[in-house]
Amino acid sequence: MRSGWLVLIFLGLLLQPAAATPDTQDAELQQIRVPKARSEHDVSYNYYFGLLKRVLELGAHGRPIPKIMPTLEMEQGRAVRELAVHRSIDLMWMGTDADKERQLRAVRIPLERGLMGYRKFTIHRDLAPTLDKVQLLKPLQKLVSCQGLDWPDNRVLKHAGFTLMTSPVYENLFKQTNAKRCDLFPRGLHEGEAELKERQQLYPALLRYQDIMLHYPFGIYFFTNQDNETLALWLQDGLEQMTKSGELLRYMQQHPLTAHVFPLSKHRSSRWFELTNPDLPASQVTDRRYWFTAEDFQ
Repeated sequence: MRSGWLVLIFLGLLLQPAAATPDTQDAELQQIRVPKARSEHDVSYNYYFGLLKRVLELGAHGRPIPKIMPTLEMEQGRAVRELAVHRSIDLMWMGTDADKERQLRAVRIPLERGLMGYRKFTIHRDLAPTLDKVQLLKPLQKLVSCQGLDWPDNRVLKHAGFTLMTSPVYENLFKQTNAKRCDLFPRGLHEGEAELKERQQLYPALLRYQDIMLHYPFGIYFFTNQDNETLALWLQDGLEQMTKSGELLRYMQQHPLTAHVFPLSKHRSSRWFELTNPDLPASQVTDRRYWFTAEDFQ
């Protein structure tokens, strides 16, 4: 009887799937599933998609480069849930926060050198005279700011006392601002101008207010499933190469999404308001190899 059990145990061990090795993991990277663009006007999608392609090329070291496969359109909350269980998508680029870094694996090199944390407002033009008079943070806190439902900087703005109205639909944020249901639509320094250019005919009353800048430590990272070490290390390698060679900065200076913000010194005359990020202390974003700092705006 005992020998029979030993045979069964031995057979069971033989039938167990082998643990994934680096070679088998690499073989699995034939394609990388990412979410679809949020909108036909989503100019930022092209930036991150193109950056991902280049990072995969640089990190390949002779390995076949995986094909990038857009799957489903999804808001950030769902993307986190799908990625956490490795369903529907293998990778997502998102603003970082403590919750995401607990659930997912972050590649901690900002894809836009922290530019997303430098914010200007998209507004209805009728609000401009009101903002011209603002010298303190308190009047901004009383105005209603539009944000996406699960955007990670919602926590930053709430922590700073801002009043938020959220929507799960990206395009609705422009509609709400145009209809004056929102007063402010904070956008990354590189985002607002390109977004409004795409929607000029839809919302001719919207404008980019140039004279106020919010800043808080904030970065967009690539995120993978916790167990997808092969992909995470591949991305880390490619991004390190782009950063060290200066190619990432050149990419930003040439891409339509970001080119218009350079030179950064042209933004130094704006009224600046510094906010803290409870999920990303300023001490973590002082390495100038990866992050823009206040000195870059001088």
